[in-house]
This record gives sequence, C-alpha cells and structure tokens, in this order.
Amino acid sequence: MKVTERKLGRVFHLQLEPGDDFFGNVNPFVKEKDIRAGTVFIFGALRQMDMITGFNSMDGYDVDRRHFDDWRELVGLGNISWPEAPPAALGEGVTWSEPQPYVHIHMAVSGGPGKTEEVLTGHLSDGIAKGGMLVAIYELI
Repeated sequence: MKVTERKLGRVFHLQLEPGDDFFGNVNPFVKEKDIRAGTVFIFGALRQMDMITGFNSMDGYDVDRRHFDDWRELVGLGNISWPEAPPAALGEGVTWSEPQPYVHIHMAVSGGPGKTEEVLTGHLSDGIAKGGMLVAIYELI
C-alpha cells in the first residue's frame, strides 16, 4: 500500500449553466488555477452525454462507449491528475505534447425521462449541462 499525506488546499464551487460543456469548462479552469491534485464532486443533469462503461469478459476488460441525447440526472465523484500521456479512456487519436489536467469522473446516472428505474454506472467522457450543475473541486496539496 502506498500512502501520501496531503492537506486541503483551495475549495471551488462551480455552477455550470444550461448548454455549458462539462469538460470544456472544467478542464480549462483546472489548468488556469493550476490544481495539480484534487477531488471532484458533481451533482445535476446533463442534456447530452457520453459515458464509458466496462465489464470483465472471458477476453479481459471490454469497453462500452455510449451516447445519450436525452437528459439524465447524475451524481459523480472523481479525481484530478496531470498524466504525461493521454489516458486510454480519452479514446484513440488523442495526443499531448506536455502533461494536461485529467478530470476522471466515476458516476451513477439515471435512465432517460420516464425511465426512473434504470440506473447506469460508468465514467463521464463528455456532457452538456441541462441546468445549474454543481461541480465542487477540493484541491489537495
């Protein structure tokens, strides 16, 4: 087991407005504020979203990418890192010339309108805010 002791740094509460691109707003904010490590909590709804789910099969780990054009409520928890190379979750063809902020969100998301019994879990890979979505960032130093 590896242990790193950290302290709480700055705390930011962002509110995404209708139509705001989740990563298009959050990643530049993290870069501007130079948040090198942190925890991210998100609550709200996205009117459009891409997610990645995965499962173990006989052949190993399979990735399932999904796109939704109907709004979905979600709650998510994630972390901020600055990897040297783009993580595989970003898909093929993504390249970086230097480390970039990577906001990695695990989430639970509702089914579409009228499908309240349906819940999916996975990773947020893209999204457009439906309304005032809360993004709380707790910087770790």
